Amino acid sequence: MMIENLTQICSGTLLQKPLVTSITGFTCDSEKVVRGSAFFSLHTTQGEIKHALENGAYAIIYDGVITSEDNEVAWIKVDDITKAMIRLMRFEMERKDINAVLLSVLQFDMLSSFRLMFDAYLTPKSVEELFSLFSGFEAESYLFSSDAELLEQISPQFDVAKNTAQATILQSNSIFRTSFVCGENFFKDFEIPSLFIHEFAALVAFFDEKALPFKVDGIRGHFEPVFVNTALQPRPFGTTNQALIIETDERLFEKEAEWIQKYVSDEYLLILAPHNAKISLKCKRYTSAKSLQTIGITSLRYVLILGDKEQIIAALEEPKQAQGTLF
Repeated sequence: MMIENLTQICSGTLLQKPLVTSITGFTCDSEKVVRGSAFFSLHTTQGEIKHALENGAYAIIYDGVITSEDNEVAWIKVDDITKAMIRLMRFEMERKDINAVLLSVLQFDMLSSFRLMFDAYLTPKSVEELFSLFSGFEAESYLFSSDAELLEQISPQFDVAKNTAQATILQSNSIFRTSFVCGENFFKDFEIPSLFIHEFAALVAFFDEKALPFKVDGIRGHFEPVFVNTALQPRPFGTTNQALIIETDERLFEKEAEWIQKYVSDEYLLILAPHNAKISLKCKRYTSAKSLQTIGITSLRYVLILGDKEQIIAALEEPKQAQGTLF
């Protein structure tokens, strides 16, 4: 990309005529700068800019106050560095004809279980992380996101995997597995609760409509059981009668709680949430992940817990200590 075009796209001001005339890529991470890169300086510090120049940056884009000592490279001053990054991403979306697709949070998380056999990218959590990946995006690829505000900034015209696809449930093999038909696709004893079928079907329908190849064996990450023995030690899938179901998303947790109560009676079910959780659902509350060691599950089948899965599993694997009651 020519330096003059870069300056215009970013709505910047080129401070002097540099010896270089073009750049080959861009990043906002000085560690990822290679010879010919444009470096977008998020923090506008002399240290990070010096590091970018040492790595071969041909252009420095910044919105603060710095001393530009190297007259060989392009120094481009902008009003807002984040807005400049978004403008460049929007330009690249159009230039490379990248297809943006808005998904629900659940659909977006489901994609981690898919094997997508086409060029596809999932938006990271921050604009900065996305920007650092953008230079390497392939033309006519797909960009999936659950962040509508971000997509509206970089691609005003985006598709939506609408939750209108029809799926026919043939059999609920358990609360964790379902056999169903979605379009011309038959999923037998598939690892997904029937609660999630329609959002999953919307994804499948979108891929079928666009003729995008994929494979998927099951959906993991949400409403995924951790089978345990009565001492709360993890065991292989389906080898015990008790399972912990740990959910991190508060909205999904409430939906899952309402759904599981339709299939599991209260005597076999315990629903737990932290004391500080902002949910309207009435359930038992716990104080910390460590306090979950006191759960007595001999008479229970399932324990649905709102919390961080890694923290809870780590706490349960710690040696048990004498402590008070859970609640």
